[in-house]
Amino acid sequence: MKRLEDKKTYKYLDAIAHQARVVPVSHDDGIVIFSDLHMGDGGSTDDFKSNAHLFETAVRDYYLPAGFSLVLNGDVEELQRFKISKIQHQWSTTFEIFDQFAKDQRLFKTIGNHDLPLCNVDKSYPYPLDQALKLKFKDDELLVYHGHQASKRFRKENELVGFTLKYIANPLRIKNYSVAHDSRKKFKIEKIAYHYSSYRKIASVIGHTHRPLFESLSKQQRLKHKIEQLCRDYVDANLGKENVKESILSYKRELKKMFNNGVERPELLSSIYHSIFHVPCLFNSGCVIGKRGITCLEVRQGEISLVHWFDKNISKKYLKHSGYEPVPLQGTDYYRMVINQESLDYIFARINLLA
Repeated sequence: MKRLEDKKTYKYLDAIAHQARVVPVSHDDGIVIFSDLHMGDGGSTDDFKSNAHLFETAVRDYYLPAGFSLVLNGDVEELQRFKISKIQHQWSTTFEIFDQFAKDQRLFKTIGNHDLPLCNVDKSYPYPLDQALKLKFKDDELLVYHGHQASKRFRKENELVGFTLKYIANPLRIKNYSVAHDSRKKFKIEKIAYHYSSYRKIASVIGHTHRPLFESLSKQQRLKHKIEQLCRDYVDANLGKENVKESILSYKRELKKMFNNGVERPELLSSIYHSIFHVPCLFNSGCVIGKRGITCLEVRQGEISLVHWFDKNISKKYLKHSGYEPVPLQGTDYYRMVINQESLDYIFARINLLA
């Protein structure tokens, strides 16, 4: 295990973990985790607007009737740009959906750096707020927190960032700039969250960087692992070799495209946060403001899944390529697609053995 580099940050994460509300999770419970909605006033600088209907439909028509609990893991309201009253007025339909979860005690909300001012608003805010949650599954824990807490810079400079967004970016109609646009900063935050989680032998679920992670792997790394596994399947397959081959070629094309576009720096893909062993302890639900849809994490039936929701009119590639199995949401143009899925027992066994 790598030596702890920032003891103050680890102590801070220890403190929020110690104070976190414990949410028991049984095999039959369903929990969905979203982060980074960045809800605004409906104007040109409102990042939530483009995927608002997709988000509302998925939550209202899929997760609510299926009995899921809803975890909103920070940066829900964009309070560094807009007043809470304007956000609530613009997105009253979204808040009505939240209310339906809340009345059944199925709504949990943690604080991010962009909705941190909620801690200072009066008691009229309708939902309980947490710094972090502990999803307790058997004898193990998933620590859910937004992720900015793993950065000294964001804890110290958040007020300055908010001033810049409200009084400079808003008048110039500049959309939100966040850590998600800087691979070095998001990698540093993920690295701290990864090593902390590994050190404490827990699984952590964050947001903040807007980059989906599953078992401590980015999309590029997951694609590499899938290709390797499919090559083994190809050798062992008696029938269906052509289907396996087509999946391999599809993933290869996707991976090559990402490298050609310079999505990630190659040196960051060559190692897993400078760890001796790959410990599957870090997850990230991604964000709701992606150009090609929204991502989330689902916990259900003893498994955790990384899920992508998309509009077929915007992202048709997943319907054409093999390797994915998108399922339509009845009566809509929207699809739910499981990107990765794994047993929680298997994940925690590897954490306890390898960390």
